Amino acid sequence: MPVNYETDPLKHYVRKYGWLTAARQQKHTIRNRSKRIPLRYFTFCAAGAIDVFMLEHEGILKRSGETGRLEGVYFCEEDDEDFGRIADLIGTPENGFRGTFEDIVLFEDDEDTDGKELKDELESGNVYSDEVREKLGRKDTHYRLRKAFPFDIINLDVCGVMFPPKRDIIAPLLESIIQILAWQTESKFSINERECKRFTLFLTSHIDPNDTNQHAIEQLENRVIENIHTNKGFQDAFVRQYGHNQVPKLIHENFAEFFSIAFPKFMIHEALFRFGWKVTCGPTYLYNRDYRREENRQYQIMHAVSVYERIPNFGKSLDTPSVNQYTQSVIQLVNDKIKWIDEIIGDSDITRELEEDLNQIITLRDHHHNLQ
Repeated sequence: MPVNYETDPLKHYVRKYGWLTAARQQKHTIRNRSKRIPLRYFTFCAAGAIDVFMLEHEGILKRSGETGRLEGVYFCEEDDEDFGRIADLIGTPENGFRGTFEDIVLFEDDEDTDGKELKDELESGNVYSDEVREKLGRKDTHYRLRKAFPFDIINLDVCGVMFPPKRDIIAPLLESIIQILAWQTESKFSINERECKRFTLFLTSHIDPNDTNQHAIEQLENRVIENIHTNKGFQDAFVRQYGHNQVPKLIHENFAEFFSIAFPKFMIHEALFRFGWKVTCGPTYLYNRDYRREENRQYQIMHAVSVYERIPNFGKSLDTPSVNQYTQSVIQLVNDKIKWIDEIIGDSDITRELEEDLNQIITLRDHHHNLQ
């Protein structure tokens, strides 16, 4: 039976105890920032927009009394009908980016689009083909998204695996995530021309070793083995968690937890040494999902929460991020025990609390929908 993601207690546990807690901390961090810059939130919220209305319900996102718009909320959505519904709920389509996330982020000019914009068709009288018009629309969306950075919270609640089989190891989704780290690093708030000093990233991935690029698994495995062999602190943390230091054993016995260490560790390395961000990981959540068309087969969902803090003067001096900073981050990643939510949701009191919370959020959302 298909999962109803709006009312699913596993998913809402992550929203309430992971995303909401981290969003409150991020909101507190920017409390002294200019009031003209509201908390800026980018999300793949889907048609229900439960995450958005949870944050509005808790006072983290604010709605303008004059325009009725939720301030600082931006979203990406591929489906036309869902895009329109989200735009109505948020109060504007202007902060939405219609299309596939990877296609938008990774857009590059070709001979059809180089030096051209959609508005040129009206101004020059030239008539573009449907194909060129579609490309120019994607180009416009790409530059609007690029201009919207930086954000305080980026919620990449994506669907699918990070390393799909039969693709390059750095597949378009991962390449897009790395690209938005670059945009987050390079961009400044338009009102005061200041850099973002701290942001929070929510990152989701499906996990299934049989649906993951085997070369990627080997490379992730080798990186963890190398850390164990070269860093006693990392090895000690690993042994405390798993009772051994054998990475192949962990992959065989608990691939989901291996991935939930190895992939965030890769992100820590990219963020620190490539872009100059110190990363504090945690919490990380896991839960099981049944394949709809295959009996007795499951995959896992990982939701990872991380805080990124800019390293001052990165790249502007002879100093470089130290290995110690990386080591501290990856040891902390392993020390923070991964939370399996399936075991927690069995508590009827917690399930009841989640249901009550969801009802309040949906009531708020439907109230705004009825006002449209």
